[in-house]
Amino acid sequence: MAINLFDFKEWSSMDNGLFLINKLIEFNVLPASRKCPRGHVMKIVKDNSVIDNFKWMCRDKIRERNQKSKPCNYSASLRKDTFFYKSHLSLLNICGFVNLWSMNCPSLVIQKQLRLANQTVVDWSSFCREVVFDHMIKKKTQLGGIGKVVEIDESKFGRRKYHRGHRVEGQWVFGGYERGSGDCFLIPVEDRSAETLVRIIEEWIKPGTTIISDCWKAYSRLNEKGYNHLTVNHSVNFKDPETGAHTNTVESTWRHAKVTLPNYKRKKEFYGGYLAKYMFMKKCRNHELDPTVEFFNAAGSLYSVDLEEDLEL
Repeated sequence: MAINLFDFKEWSSMDNGLFLINKLIEFNVLPASRKCPRGHVMKIVKDNSVIDNFKWMCRDKIRERNQKSKPCNYSASLRKDTFFYKSHLSLLNICGFVNLWSMNCPSLVIQKQLRLANQTVVDWSSFCREVVFDHMIKKKTQLGGIGKVVEIDESKFGRRKYHRGHRVEGQWVFGGYERGSGDCFLIPVEDRSAETLVRIIEEWIKPGTTIISDCWKAYSRLNEKGYNHLTVNHSVNFKDPETGAHTNTVESTWRHAKVTLPNYKRKKEFYGGYLAKYMFMKKCRNHELDPTVEFFNAAGSLYSVDLEEDLEL
């Protein structure tokens, strides 16, 4: 069963929030352990003066020079160096935001349901896109392989103002779709040159893969790069009558991806994050993963905690 807002609300009320904290440790978004600068293992202790009602605390004994032993008493926020660091929102609100965001709820719905300011929703949406961009793009998983088929294509993301007149400035996107798994990649590109597209293909698609594309000249040397390249001439037909090659699936992916983008303020620098979120959500659906749990695992990986902290004097 997928996690929902009621789960987070129930968890936050148990043991004054400790149960929710343990769940976030289970999801790898909070560290399971931490050491103080002297190397002692710290424990989570109660402290009503902090936002989460708990903090890391070292109770081990220390002795300096000829003085008597005394407690170390080094403490640190549960949020230090994590996805939650420096936020003034409660853990419940942040978890609720992630839950709604990962279900593609509109920003206005999230704002009203969680009673957040508009700028807070904008900022946290940006933080969440950074997480999935790192997870899906920077830490990419290559598609294809021997016996696998990947369709590739390019598309211009843009729209006509009031559905007429000149097309406003858009963004070229290059992508691929792996048959069978349904996994894909969508990468904004500044040009469609052979150098640009082949570089992305080599980064995202394993050698030995059967690649199907249209007859765009940029793909003409894919066979020399270790791929089995099939083409379909779209000016003649949608499916090659001899090989059966077609790119219908990746073209369908374009339609689905475009409707997930916001209607306004489509700045080019945001496209990478928007497309990464589409890839993330599609992967979760394809592999029957809970997007909230997967997101927290990704956030925990991005904001990994260095347990050997420097001593702060």
